[in-house]
Amino acid sequence: MVFAVPLHNRTPFRLATHVQVDAEGQERLVIMLSASFTSGDDGQFAPADEQVPVMLRDVPFGDPALSSTRYEADIAPEKPACEVIVNGSAHAPEGKPTQRMQVGLSIGSVRKVLAVIGDRVREGAGLSAPQPFTVMPIRYERAYGGTLPDGQLDLRNPVGVGYRGAASADPTVRTHAPNISYPSDANDKPSCELRPAGFGAIGRGWEPRLRLTGTYDQAWQDAQWPLPPKDFDPRAHLATAEDQQLPRLDGGEDATVIGMTPSGRWDFRIPRVTAPLLLIFDDRIEARRFTADTVVIEPDLLRVTLKARLRFTTRRNAPMLRDAVFGHVTPAFVSARRKRKTYLDLRGGDGTLAGKSAWQY
Repeated sequence: MVFAVPLHNRTPFRLATHVQVDAEGQERLVIMLSASFTSGDDGQFAPADEQVPVMLRDVPFGDPALSSTRYEADIAPEKPACEVIVNGSAHAPEGKPTQRMQVGLSIGSVRKVLAVIGDRVREGAGLSAPQPFTVMPIRYERAYGGTLPDGQLDLRNPVGVGYRGAASADPTVRTHAPNISYPSDANDKPSCELRPAGFGAIGRGWEPRLRLTGTYDQAWQDAQWPLPPKDFDPRAHLATAEDQQLPRLDGGEDATVIGMTPSGRWDFRIPRVTAPLLLIFDDRIEARRFTADTVVIEPDLLRVTLKARLRFTTRRNAPMLRDAVFGHVTPAFVSARRKRKTYLDLRGGDGTLAGKSAWQY
């Protein structure tokens, strides 16, 4: 099998491939899907006019060295669980300034609540009262953590605020204490017991992901480099806290976002991608379906993006994968691709089946 595989995408969504090598030196082809949906005034989803692309690199909120991750690269070959990421902001109830509020997420087995509090600055030996806010970004730059000028840092969240008095890596953040926290982390709790809190992606070099990436010691340099270490744990590919992970997501699940839209509550169902992926080998055709392993919810845009992937490993002398067709297409189109012939339709069509949707809601 070789991996110069043409992709024929007959859906409104985005598709891409990536080739990488595993710890055994085997090449793997990863076919990655990104499917974005936006909600209309009627509350119903439809494919977004502007699709979030398949990400081949991490996309930060700002300076890559000083900010958290907005979109993580989709190149992970596998994810051992499904995870839910929320990139959003807290909106004060009815738009009236508030000193503190709670925000929440419910989807499948995930139930998560965070506390949001206004900026607090040092006053003498203590902190000022929280300053009122109407909108507060929920990002790790505003959660507990931080990096000191001498290089000491909280590996769980190096861009945060409050660790041994550290300022946020984001220079626009004025608070001296975290804006975002778990409700159970009381204000008078010792700082060493505070936890970074958020709904977004945890950095690849942060804990607990860092400890899952394997052992990079002299033995690895001598016998394994440049391949990944053999004790690499696939859980390192999961970008969220454990309380945002669930075993599986099939689509159709009810979801609720609280406190992160001007209306105060957003109820919706997770869309489902139904288009098949046809894999045309030298000796056969296989039909696969994508199952979402990542959901990115952006309440300010009323947008939900599903991410999924399928991977294939090379096998010496195995029949070659020659084409991948994503979407509902005619048997004649598949036959032409299998026979390595150009598909022609006297009516001007491209082989896409009319009237069959690539998604379901």
